[in-house]
Amino acid sequence: MPIVTFTSDYGWKDPDTAVVRGMIYSEMLRSGIASPVVDVSHDVSPRNHQEAAYILRGAYNSFPKKSVHVVLVDNMASQSTEVIAIEIDDHFFLALNHGGLSLIRPDLKITNMVQIELKNRLELVKPESIISAAAIHLLNSGTLTTLGKNLLNFQKLQTIHPEIKNEKTAIIHVKYVDHYGQLVTNASENWLSDWTKNRPVFAIARGRKINNWISNREDMKDSGTLYMRINNFGFLEIGLVSPGKNSSNTASSLLGISEHDPIELQIK
Repeated sequence: MPIVTFTSDYGWKDPDTAVVRGMIYSEMLRSGIASPVVDVSHDVSPRNHQEAAYILRGAYNSFPKKSVHVVLVDNMASQSTEVIAIEIDDHFFLALNHGGLSLIRPDLKITNMVQIELKNRLELVKPESIISAAAIHLLNSGTLTTLGKNLLNFQKLQTIHPEIKNEKTAIIHVKYVDHYGQLVTNASENWLSDWTKNRPVFAIARGRKINNWISNREDMKDSGTLYMRINNFGFLEIGLVSPGKNSSNTASSLLGISEHDPIELQIK
């Protein structure tokens, strides 16, 4: 059974998250259906589309096909009020047309895409209320085409790609710092395999050489050791075995590296 997920940069302190959840449940009541609303994350950094995209890319495929993913990031400050819905990989994603959705699965073709209009619900004016109503329409086996007009294109955001400097050197960048301070880079497993051709590789971060590759938890033996691995979501990660609490003694704090910072890769 498909369900609704909710991702935002609202945080948990303010009422905004609860307000949207209330809108979604109210639309369910209006339509006579019931389904859980799963919070993917509301700790996305303010207006950070790349962070939201990484979280959603890692999470959405764990939910049933045809699930509806509500994404409200940068909607308070955004100049765009156009609400869109797209279908990718048998999942629906709803958000403002400000480019955030373009970062979730740029490697996959969009199946369908519409600008949400809901001409039969003119009382809905806020993007959050429009998205809530559209989400329940889709959850209730409604189609994208009845939500509004088809779009041939939508806003896209640019992202940094790995840069190959020469045969044995490449520059990658940190795209996400996780809860444990581990550094997730923009080097995917496929890109790394194509570039290295299975030759051994090491990283240089802030002048520090990282040469310890691990493939499973059993390899994480020595606390405080920096390592490299392909994480569960298919990206090169640089981390620290047994990181400390409260963001202390982590790969990020130890190396002085955060989101967007460069890391050098060298083939031996």
